[in-house]
Amino acid sequence: MEDLILQPVIQYGFLGFSIVLLCIIVWLIRRLLAVLDATNRVIDTNTDAIRDLNSTTATLINMTSDLLKLNRSLHDKIISRPCIAG
Repeated sequence: MEDLILQPVIQYGFLGFSIVLLCIIVWLIRRLLAVLDATNRVIDTNTDAIRDLNSTTATLINMTSDLLKLNRSLHDKIISRPCIAG
């Protein structure tokens, strides 16, 4: 059994198989890094969209608040006027 393991054909076979596995691992790591880079770009884009939406929502809330104040002011002015129909 020891003679079989020490034969150069078997040793070179293990060496070649190890090199192939190492190349596969390096290729997979490069693919993983590309996927992580794409994922980070998507996360950045989504974060920017959420920030834009948040600022738009704040603007709409301010506009709604101003319109509500104007509506209340007009309501008070209309109620304070006397009715001419009677």
